[in-house]
Amino acid sequence: MIDIIDVAPLGRTLLGAGAGLRWTGAELRALAGRLGLSADHMADGPLELVVPVSRPDAGPLAQAREFRRVADALRAVLGDATHLGAHGHTRPFGRRTDPVWGRPFLRWCEDGTTLELRAGAAGPELVLQPTGPWEEWYALSGTGFTGTLESSGQELDHPNWEGHGDDWESLRSSLGAFLRTLPAETVALGVAHSMPLYGMIDDRGPLLFDIVCDDRLFLGFTEYRVRAQATGEHAAALGWTRRESLPPGHLADALDGEPPWRVAAGGPGEVDAPEMSALLVRTARAAGVAGPGDLILGGEGEFRHPYRFRFPGLAMRVG
Repeated sequence: MIDIIDVAPLGRTLLGAGAGLRWTGAELRALAGRLGLSADHMADGPLELVVPVSRPDAGPLAQAREFRRVADALRAVLGDATHLGAHGHTRPFGRRTDPVWGRPFLRWCEDGTTLELRAGAAGPELVLQPTGPWEEWYALSGTGFTGTLESSGQELDHPNWEGHGDDWESLRSSLGAFLRTLPAETVALGVAHSMPLYGMIDDRGPLLFDIVCDDRLFLGFTEYRVRAQATGEHAAALGWTRRESLPPGHLADALDGEPPWRVAAGGPGEVDAPEMSALLVRTARAAGVAGPGDLILGGEGEFRHPYRFRFPGLAMRVG
């Protein structure tokens, strides 16, 4: 394991050492030797150098906080990551065991080389790898979410999902996969999300929901211009609680759009993802949304300075 005071210098050394590599096994073994690393750090599959950093307690909150500690140490030396996010329910090339609490990552890209901080099975890992294979994978099949540093000038293609057609169950499943690990991933990355969802109802597109997550996940429902089956006591029967029933200040003012209905979904490792995704789907249907393709992610949710985010894991239209 690596002492926290050595993480940032090692990260800078690794990123600089990648320049000019042809990514052959012989070159990576020689590099590992120069850095005092063993052959055990050579990954199977696509050639990369993997350095375990630490092994915190297995709980989601402990893992997320340790990842954040390492991320902040690297940011202090390398600056903001070129890309950050979470890999979702698919993963990049290479065999590895994905952690169940979340799949956060930060990637610093320079001249075709990437240093990635990712969540390993037992704790955070530093990974030196070529940039191209990951970008190609993400453009074809990436899920989860990814933020690109706006000032980096490094655009990132992302999967162009066309929505779910008439399949509400697929939408419920993708929402559940996204929400289950979101609190742990936002804690690990040090980001917050505020994502509006609009629904087409009788040729109108009112704001229906918000997904807000910092260190805890909250879902909000705005009953504006929805059908009677989703208002008042019907909203409560669907599973929503009055916003005023939650403690004052449960959300920072900058994230709180003050919807009349809200559900506190929990922190890292606490989210009942099947129920939360089912709540959104059954409410959308009761409100009058004809099909899952008519539930739209508001484009304003893609901008969280200094990053522009994409959410292919939600497989929704953006508007």
